[in-house]
Amino acid sequence: MRELKLEAARLLSEATGKDISPGSFSPAPSPEVGWFASNIAFKMGGPQAAKEIAGKIRSGKLTAKATGPFINFLPKEGYSKKLIAKILKEGPAYGRGEAKKEKVMVEFSQPNTHKAFHVGHIRGTSLGFALANILEHYGYNVVKANYQGDVGAHIAKCLWAMQKFHPGEMPTEHKGKWLAGIYREASQKLKENPEYEKEVQKVFHRMFFEKDPKLMALWKETRQWSLDEFKGIYRELGVSFDVRFFESQVEEEGVRIVKKMLKDGLAKVDDGAIIIDLGDLGVFLLLRSDGTPLYSTKDIALAVKKFNEYDIGKSIYVTGSEQNHYFAQLFKTLELMGFKQAKSCVHIPFGLVMLPEGKMKTREGNVVFYEDFAAEAKRRALAEIEKKNPSLEEKKGVARAIGIGAIKYSMLKVSNNKKIVFDWDKSLSFEGETAPYIQYANVRCHSILEKAGRRGKPGDVAANALLYQLSRFDEVIEEAACSYSPHIVANYAYLVADAFSTFYTHQQVIGSKNEDALLALVEATSIVLENCLRLLGIEAPRRM
Repeated sequence: MRELKLEAARLLSEATGKDISPGSFSPAPSPEVGWFASNIAFKMGGPQAAKEIAGKIRSGKLTAKATGPFINFLPKEGYSKKLIAKILKEGPAYGRGEAKKEKVMVEFSQPNTHKAFHVGHIRGTSLGFALANILEHYGYNVVKANYQGDVGAHIAKCLWAMQKFHPGEMPTEHKGKWLAGIYREASQKLKENPEYEKEVQKVFHRMFFEKDPKLMALWKETRQWSLDEFKGIYRELGVSFDVRFFESQVEEEGVRIVKKMLKDGLAKVDDGAIIIDLGDLGVFLLLRSDGTPLYSTKDIALAVKKFNEYDIGKSIYVTGSEQNHYFAQLFKTLELMGFKQAKSCVHIPFGLVMLPEGKMKTREGNVVFYEDFAAEAKRRALAEIEKKNPSLEEKKGVARAIGIGAIKYSMLKVSNNKKIVFDWDKSLSFEGETAPYIQYANVRCHSILEKAGRRGKPGDVAANALLYQLSRFDEVIEEAACSYSPHIVANYAYLVADAFSTFYTHQQVIGSKNEDALLALVEATSIVLENCLRLLGIEAPRRM
């Protein structure tokens, strides 16, 4: 599509004497009347000017037609053959942007050890992974990073509760889940008995200042329990990382940087704590009065580490929208420190995931564990398979692809900042804007190709709405990458699937006069659908 708009912009510039940008076009009312439109005639005389301008345009690639004050553009005969041939030739690389010099790091997921990986984490993990994939497809060199909290007050709470209320107890399975239960218990005990807080603080100090051997050994062991559990979750989600950071790696450097800020007069002491006054953004706490680090302490050191050690040009943080103010303070602090790359730090916030019961909070005990949530998704998907295709082979594997895909798509199809109320029935439906609907469209493509027993040959076809959608893929990738919005790709995948469903319903492929060209169109559709699903981190099963 980008190629066609560049040509249309050139032609309009020549016809009007004005500088027309390829980005100035808008969608036409339907693919049948135009693939895109210009409103340049609005300022030049309306409908009559549109007719005159359209009459001046001569192109081997495009047809221009005036409709009221708009000039609609359609590709000429022969374009469909070229488009399909291009998709078939490029395959997974179709729509890839030109290589960019800048390296980008996308930090996402960030589950804390000793806490539960819950439904809320799925959104950040899915969003960050999809964003990284899209940026990579657009041409960036992308580093996928995970920054996990493996030290801090929550660890002290958990180890304190283990020693005080569960001495000698060691789980034999589901160790990460067991730890999360201990954390919830600790939070409840502290709420009921505030006097316990001093004991927790003592544990915290023994870990940070004294490096107590027994506590550190217990910390390392239990930390690994969480990491092992997370590893299994990431495997099932199909998510991978290029680098992992931990708070334990940057806390000491963070303290050093903060103390230097104090020495340089950038920060100051307030009631024993070290703070920085950020004016309209308020006061940013950098170090507790007892000398122990905070998230801010460690995030400052992490930002420096990212740019200095990984030669990145941009650092993208994908976290919950409740942290908007925090990141504004962090980036402003980096700027005041004289950190040149502060302007290259970007926060991509996302809204909460809600269930009918409301917001999930680990410490309140009503968290929905990933393990339980995923199991329910796979159970429901398997039940649908048993109803629709009971003879299907590898049912459990397909159920996993459908169930996990349904969860991820439901969290990717809406814009980042919107809250999500998860709905099982809607998410797993084989109709409407869902992952199963898109996956099933791709299965139908493969079914046609398998039944034909051969590949087609690119040719001219009249499936205008479907061709229109396939041609848009490069623009969709560009828009999603430049706005950091994976939902644009998710919504587009549905439009492709829906256009194919209409084509499938009304167009005979095998046995038609134009069978070769239509088979090639079906294969091209499958390539685009699979590209979309891959970028979104969703599996594309061949049978459902």
